[in-house]
Amino acid sequence: MRRDIFINVSPFEKRIALLEDGRLTELVVDKPDNQRIVGNIYKGRVVSVLPGMQAAFVDIGLEKAAFLHAADVAVADEGDFDDDADDDVDPRRRDRAEKPIDQLLREGQEILVQVVKEPISTKGAKVTGYLSIAGRFLVCMPNTAFIGVSKKSRDHGSRRKLKRLVQDLRRSPDVGYIVRTNGLNESEDEFRVEMGILEEKWAFIKSVASECEAPRLVLEENEAAVGILRDYFSEKVDKVVVDDKDFFQKTKAYIRQLSPDLVSRVHLYDEKTPMFDVFEIEPDVQKVYGEKVWIRKGSHLVIQTTEAMTTIDVNTGRNVGKDDQAATILDTNITAAKEIAKQLRLRDLGGIIVVDFIDMESEDDRERLVKEFKKALRGDRAPITVAHNISQFGLLEMTRKRVREALVKTVSEPCSHCEGTGHVLLPSSVVAALERWVRRSQSRNGPKEITLVLHSRIIDFLLAEHSAAFHRLESFGVTIELVEDPDAPADSFRIFHTRSLEELTPQHNLA
Repeated sequence: MRRDIFINVSPFEKRIALLEDGRLTELVVDKPDNQRIVGNIYKGRVVSVLPGMQAAFVDIGLEKAAFLHAADVAVADEGDFDDDADDDVDPRRRDRAEKPIDQLLREGQEILVQVVKEPISTKGAKVTGYLSIAGRFLVCMPNTAFIGVSKKSRDHGSRRKLKRLVQDLRRSPDVGYIVRTNGLNESEDEFRVEMGILEEKWAFIKSVASECEAPRLVLEENEAAVGILRDYFSEKVDKVVVDDKDFFQKTKAYIRQLSPDLVSRVHLYDEKTPMFDVFEIEPDVQKVYGEKVWIRKGSHLVIQTTEAMTTIDVNTGRNVGKDDQAATILDTNITAAKEIAKQLRLRDLGGIIVVDFIDMESEDDRERLVKEFKKALRGDRAPITVAHNISQFGLLEMTRKRVREALVKTVSEPCSHCEGTGHVLLPSSVVAALERWVRRSQSRNGPKEITLVLHSRIIDFLLAEHSAAFHRLESFGVTIELVEDPDAPADSFRIFHTRSLEELTPQHNLA
């Protein structure tokens, strides 16, 4: 499989596109004003300990205090070899006897923590006391002697050999390592170089932490583009293309530090035509931001994300088949499953996800669909859990680990008119609500002269399309003056006393 990385740089954002066999599989947008903090290490101060929640809040210098669960409070561990170690399992957590949070922490205590989940909406960042410093081939874990190997390696002899190699190369006695999947076939020289870099970082962290007062940022994670290179770039990547000279030099320097023999795979794109256009990436990028995703023959997905979950609806459209309808539905569902797996990675969707596939009567077909869906998800690096079968309501439930905002939230903001609902009331509904207000006011001997501040679409409706509506409002015994406000919400109204200018009702949102 051919793998390429394209990095498009502008003063406003960096876009990192990962392609597999020429198809866009992942997209990361990195904005200067929206820097990711996952991976950052802070010296924080405990501001509150909540035994009822088995959690604490830690001031790390951000707007909102970070959340630290009792299970994430670091406890020293001597470590050991473990043939069952996996990339996603921190050996320092396993089989530990959890103590109540108030026996582990106290208010005012200063501790080192690492961000594992971005602040999202009204929630602060989630942090852990179990620090990890990721490299391309290894994950360095301070305060343990543990050495493990990714479960992707099933050969016990090879695992033993890798563990012995890492143990012999380790210079700091207070760090452990897990060999990542990317490092299973790497050489001793590659490990030696990377371990030197990782252990220097840990020494730097200890030095800064010992001298500073909390709250303080101790180590900042690499920007997204560099993080992508760290996690993805290897001998399996055919080329990296950058369209900015300065970042091209930065990329080369970073690759030279890690793998000098692979620097030749980094290329500068300096043509006038936008790089994403030339390599036909832009059309796929634009599709990522829409709710509707076309599959084939009219069938499509509708993807909608709320605060609570993401729902994905599979529709046949015109693809109804000619002969075997059951076979057509199964084929459409399997095609949709593959596209959904792709969209989850592209959009970086997380949390609870519910997929409404087209109904199938055959239990065998349903089982095959779930099997194909899980197979399509294998290329996703995010931890995913999928229900074993489709529910009685025809829904398939799953979770995908969310560590940052979904891509669409990185590049957009809620509509100022609909406040993110996706709906704006019709002018007729707004005028009907306005009529109810006027009638209610006059029944209580309200003012006879009022000024209405409205969006232009509401005024157009009152005067141009249905002028009778305006006269009906005045028929309740009031004199009305209309004021157009182009910045007013499209489905709200404000009412003032014409003479005193006193606002008679707060801004009224009818959505």
